[in-house]
Amino acid sequence: MRKIYTIITCLAAVIVVLDQWTKQIALNHLQVVGQTMDFLSWWKWTLVHNHGIVFGILNPPPPWLPEILAKTVLFILPFVVLGFVWWAYVKHFKDNEIFRPITVGLILGGAMGNIIDRLRFGYVVDFVDWFYPSASGKCIPLFYSQGANTCHWPVFNLADAAVSTALVLVTIEMFFLQDKYAEPKEKSQ
Repeated sequence: MRKIYTIITCLAAVIVVLDQWTKQIALNHLQVVGQTMDFLSWWKWTLVHNHGIVFGILNPPPPWLPEILAKTVLFILPFVVLGFVWWAYVKHFKDNEIFRPITVGLILGGAMGNIIDRLRFGYVVDFVDWFYPSASGKCIPLFYSQGANTCHWPVFNLADAAVSTALVLVTIEMFFLQDKYAEPKEKSQ
């Protein structure tokens, strides 16, 4: 079990350091919310202060939700998710597993990176803006139209990418690797 905790801790630490470093680079180059900097033909850096949750949901919070309640929920939510992941996932690890500790390390690092932002700024710093051109202005699911005939993925950061990658890995495990970690069945005589 010690090896599993070492994998989780080391990976989470690397994610937190890289996340905070890339956010600081973005903040050094983008001082105003909405300011953009071209990176590639399909990728810009666009500074966004995300006061909501993933994909900008609840950003800004709805007017019927008191601000203090919204901030409290958004601060506590990552801890609840981490607690659930620990309870449902980590306590069932086996000593020979590598795949599951990697997914938990990604989730932990991503959650901690965004929690640090909420403590420092009161919001999460997002800056990675992926997009593609659309002559019709119609976008594929999960992308949204943002004028000038472009379709954008919600602006994100490295912590978000780590958590999203972990969710993809969990899905892969559920559908393709579930037998690998299953308890051996007893042979009937």
